[in-house]
Amino acid sequence: EEFNELLRKQLAERLTESGHEAVVPILSPSFKMGRSEQYGMASSWSERHAAYAAGLGTFGLCDGLITPVGKAMRVGSVVAHVQLPPTPRPYDDPHAYCLYYSQGICGQCIPRCPVGALSEAGHDKKKCRAHLGVTSKYVRSEYGFEGYGCGLCQTGVPCESKIPTKADL
Repeated sequence: EEFNELLRKQLAERLTESGHEAVVPILSPSFKMGRSEQYGMASSWSERHAAYAAGLGTFGLCDGLITPVGKAMRVGSVVAHVQLPPTPRPYDDPHAYCLYYSQGICGQCIPRCPVGALSEAGHDKKKCRAHLGVTSKYVRSEYGFEGYGCGLCQTGVPCESKIPTKADL
């Protein structure tokens, strides 16, 4: 994520130098995280939702973004005042690439979660976030940097590295 932050900052700087207003929303002072009555943990900006809006993929059962290269990936965004042609979206459903949501099959991400934060009802953000507190301590002690992550629900599943099909099950 440190590299991702540097890349976003550099792109925003280059765009600004070229005469285009640009901002990195997640690094902006206006970025906030907090609790929402409707959504639980929420933020004022979401890289995954920005990628969805840009036509890069749809959401899976674990809330990960399934893209043509799968969901085991990172995204970052820069918002700029630049006139570009729109990217055509090959979907109209925010869950189109998830076999569980689109066809009622799969759910292979559910047993991958070590803390039971996934079920047929979806993603329990509170349980997931509590586990990330544990993983951040491990990353710090074992790898020597500030980070967090689990990602087990995004690996070893049909949508790990592509848009899955029935044949992948």
